[in-house]
Amino acid sequence: MKKNTYTLNTLLVAVLTIVLLAAVLVRTFAPRMILPLLDVPNMVLISLAALLLDHYIAPGAKRCYICIPVFSALTFGLLPFAACFVGAGEAVKLGILGGVVFTAATWLFSSMADRLSSGPAAKAAPVVSALGLYLAAQCLMGMF
Repeated sequence: MKKNTYTLNTLLVAVLTIVLLAAVLVRTFAPRMILPLLDVPNMVLISLAALLLDHYIAPGAKRCYICIPVFSALTFGLLPFAACFVGAGEAVKLGILGGVVFTAATWLFSSMADRLSSGPAAKAAPVVSALGLYLAAQCLMGMF
């Protein structure tokens, strides 16, 4: 096991920063365009992008499961607030929801990818797991 404990949190910050930077550029140069909300399926999509990058960049890295909800809550709360997309009250709600969503996505993705990563389909297991989790998040939001 490698000692890349905070690689996942760093990749989450990088992915969310790229998404918010793209949203700021779109809002600046095309102000009439409607931007998607940062809701649960989009949070799951951002989380799964970070998890896929972590799986391929640092395979077998140890994770601090106590630090994941704390750092992800700070990431989902502070970055949209710093990009002026939400106010202070909504940043707190977004941080709590982001921490819960990212922790659940990390736990589910890790368990699914580990169970599917045997045999000849081992390289496609993370992508299939991520696709299944994203579709499950879409169905969950469709039920609500």
